[in-house]
Amino acid sequence: MKIPQRYLQNRTSSIRQDYATINKSIVNKLNPPNMYRFFCLSLYRNDYYKVRWRIKDLAKRTGESEDALKNFNKDIEAVLIRKRYPVPINHPIYEFTMRSLYCIPPIDRPNFITLCHLFMKVDLDIKVKGYYIKLLLIAEDNKILLTFNKLADKLGMGKKSVENYNLDLYDAGLLKYIPNGFELTPKELLLDNDIAKQRKEWNPTNSKNVVQIAFKSK
Repeated sequence: MKIPQRYLQNRTSSIRQDYATINKSIVNKLNPPNMYRFFCLSLYRNDYYKVRWRIKDLAKRTGESEDALKNFNKDIEAVLIRKRYPVPINHPIYEFTMRSLYCIPPIDRPNFITLCHLFMKVDLDIKVKGYYIKLLLIAEDNKILLTFNKLADKLGMGKKSVENYNLDLYDAGLLKYIPNGFELTPKELLLDNDIAKQRKEWNPTNSKNVVQIAFKSK
């Protein structure tokens, strides 16, 4: 039986926000690629910090193949709640497929950063971009005064990867070396936290969907 087209509407999140907030507490809960994927996911949150996406929607934004994201849903549950919901499909046997509703965690003030959507346009590998987000999360006044060995230990990464990623960031103009460490230069990519809005909480008593019943007084 063919399902009417009106029931097959694409309910995925398609409106991009100008920025995403990332809590400092998740710095070591995601590897660099997943950190960048989390940023992309957060950019498409609604006012209640919910995102309806398929893996193919995420792959489209990160420029990856879907195969590269086969473990994403499992890994991302380290930092957020993922709910599954059915969507009807045209199939001779199955009536629906399961998709994901990602619940982005609320802002943990004051321990968070606000990153502009323009970061998506930076021409770097997603591993390097995710690593840069990690640096922004641990930096103090955009400075990191650690040796490569200590930084690698702090982030749970290999020293060689840290060195190579730093060179890529230096070439991209996002990092400069200073005595005893280096300074991040995100410029317009890192926004003031004052613009960030906390997620809204759904209150059914204020919902338009709640039927109001009037009782007559005796």
